[in-house]
Amino acid sequence: MHHFVYIFPMIPLANFHRAVQTTLASKRLGTPVFVRYQYHAILKGAAIVARLAKTTAVARDWLGQPLERVLAQGSAARRHISLLLEFRGGVTAVVTWIGTTGRGDGVDLTLIGNHGVIYHDAGDSTLWDEAFTSDDAPPERDLVTLIERAIKSGRPEPLAPAPRQGGQR
Repeated sequence: MHHFVYIFPMIPLANFHRAVQTTLASKRLGTPVFVRYQYHAILKGAAIVARLAKTTAVARDWLGQPLERVLAQGSAARRHISLLLEFRGGVTAVVTWIGTTGRGDGVDLTLIGNHGVIYHDAGDSTLWDEAFTSDDAPPERDLVTLIERAIKSGRPEPLAPAPRQGGQR
């Protein structure tokens, strides 16, 4: 039996993330295999990568697998960055930041499990970003570094850079 879950409108973003985690913990969706998390937010400078890193960490926690590689497309100047996240076991996620205001809460989510799906459409509700995470902790430094490296190179970047051989990478 496949389950479709609707996340209720008018909740803070941190509660939205907890609602998804609670649904995953119930095992109604089975094993999560893919996340698509797109959000609109007018951000500048380091706040862009910080938010991408925090969203990447949320997706990683939902999928329950270690992150192995990131491919970034776009730029802050174009107000659009998409990250393709590759996790152990072939699990993937796409995290996209769009630097404009969006419809409703500006967050679109699709999370696919092997027994069901969670959908959240930005135009169907209003979330407010009073704090991205419940403790408003800074983003994980290694994720920030990895995302910055992927944006700069435009190539898939492993979690740890490959060792240099003969001065070349």
